Amino acid sequence: MHKPPQHCTLRYLVIRPGEIHYLRFLLEAYEGMAIVTTVQPQLGLVRLSIAPGCEQDIESLLRSERDQLGLSRIDSLLI
Repeated sequence: MHKPPQHCTLRYLVIRPGEIHYLRFLLEAYEGMAIVTTVQPQLGLVRLSIAPGCEQDIESLLRSERDQLGLSRIDSLLI
């Protein structure tokens, strides 16, 4: 029997700072799929915690909203 993943997938993104609220409200509409955490509001740096099994849906949603958000993906983050 296949065991489902037990941990969220983390994605770091940079978006226009004024669009953080839009991303948060957008993902809240898809309840339980992802949580937005603002890491650095002045830079528009956010972290998405994506529920197991929802990665493809969130990726699709982000692709469709890329221009609206001014989205850039960060592959690694040094803090």
